[in-house]
Amino acid sequence: MDKLQRTEFKTEKIKVNNIFTSHSLKEYNSIPFESRKIKEVYGDNIRFPKPPEDRPYVFASFVTSIDGKLAYVDEPSAFYVAAKNILAGDGSMADFWLLNALRGVCDASIIGGNSLHTDEDYSMHIYDEDIEKDRIKHGLPQIPLNIVISLDATDIPLEHKIFKDERIPTIIATSPAGLEHIEKNMKQDYVVLGPYVTLDEVENNKEEILNKLIDFQNTIVPVVITGEGGFPNASLLMKILREIGVVRLLIESPGYGNYLIKQKIMDELFLNLSCVYIGGGDTMTLGKGDKGFLSTYHPHTEVLSIHSHSPHFFFLRHRLIYDVSEK
Repeated sequence: MDKLQRTEFKTEKIKVNNIFTSHSLKEYNSIPFESRKIKEVYGDNIRFPKPPEDRPYVFASFVTSIDGKLAYVDEPSAFYVAAKNILAGDGSMADFWLLNALRGVCDASIIGGNSLHTDEDYSMHIYDEDIEKDRIKHGLPQIPLNIVISLDATDIPLEHKIFKDERIPTIIATSPAGLEHIEKNMKQDYVVLGPYVTLDEVENNKEEILNKLIDFQNTIVPVVITGEGGFPNASLLMKILREIGVVRLLIESPGYGNYLIKQKIMDELFLNLSCVYIGGGDTMTLGKGDKGFLSTYHPHTEVLSIHSHSPHFFFLRHRLIYDVSEK
């Protein structure tokens, strides 16, 4: 079996400078683990507040252009928004490192089915071995739980290596319509949980959930079915993840990230700003395929911290604020 992909992250090249920290962030006192590498590059451990009791603490990581674009017209991968910033030097490497640091401190990470099409070896493991060693040292699994999310599973390449690699704990989360597609097309061994439509059904099936989702053999893919028709239920999925010990959840899917914001489930956004301008209405943005918020109601954010790698690349951490009364 091929070795997991790794990247050598040299501290002196990717180190970022903290130029702002909010009072709110100073009060965060939950540190998943001590990491010398994270402190050397980021200036401090990545801290979190106390998580909710009924779901994980949810945060996303994306890189955007200065006009909020996630990709170029000719390159659909978000990787290039950072990589094609010629003036930023190692800023793109710092961007990729932060994603891996967040993978290091999370219990599970979510990606959309479409993203698996971009790389046949894609998996949400930790490319920085220093952080991985710190994670293992403090009793966390080597690799966070990989969750592939989809409305109806038709966008998931079911033959992808992520479902066959015994080292990578992977589950699929989809709807009843998605299960129908999987039953017809999935050749890999899988086990079905659900469908769960109500919170009571999740509560009444805790034993099944724990038995099938904790210490499962990675050659058998659990398929978690929530919701009705072609629409999985995010709140029920979050409840299930919390039941199996997922305290911190990283979102790497822009589409699902936007959906969670609409559901008031997203807690934070790590938005890395690559100082390039892309423009155009035919390029990807957060929530491009969805309706925007109205002037009468829209989420706000508090900037928790700002880091800079150079005048061409910045790293912002936002806390989402949903209930704001107009003054």
